[in-house]
Amino acid sequence: MKLSARYGVVAALLALAGCSTTAQGPQSSSLTPQDLNFITTAYQLVHFDLNACTFVQKNTLEPQVVPVVNKICADAMEYAPKIRAQAAENNVSLPNTLPTELKAQLVTLNYRPQPNLSVAFIRDQISSHESALAVFQDEAQNGVNPTFKQVAAQTAPLVEQNLKMLRAALPEGTGE
Repeated sequence: MKLSARYGVVAALLALAGCSTTAQGPQSSSLTPQDLNFITTAYQLVHFDLNACTFVQKNTLEPQVVPVVNKICADAMEYAPKIRAQAAENNVSLPNTLPTELKAQLVTLNYRPQPNLSVAFIRDQISSHESALAVFQDEAQNGVNPTFKQVAAQTAPLVEQNLKMLRAALPEGTGE
């Protein structure tokens, strides 16, 4: 019995070792930690959106939130292959899982959205877009990789636009 428990612990540790929440560049790469943080953040934003969209689009939302959800989901679908292509061009291994805080937001969204699904989705999106925008702006100004720097500069205005749209869709009295 003790032997099988040890194997279970070893198997769990090996499984966790295969999980990565950050992008990894090759040893010989000129990518900086900032560049890798940018591609990680872009990947996480898009995949968080895709996971959230999978759930919320199947449920009843407040009417004013539906176009916002559709826009966020369409943007995520458009940008997912672009991020994978940029990573491949730079020999970057993308994360294979979301960080714990984004997973927790998805669980809450699926099981206990407060005060309701529409508000929970909008709040989560505002939070994730604010974090991403700061990283995108930093990469656009200070990044080393010219491709990532250009993509960040081109994408930051879209993230800003989506943030404005998300804030405007948040029902009065529910605050951020």
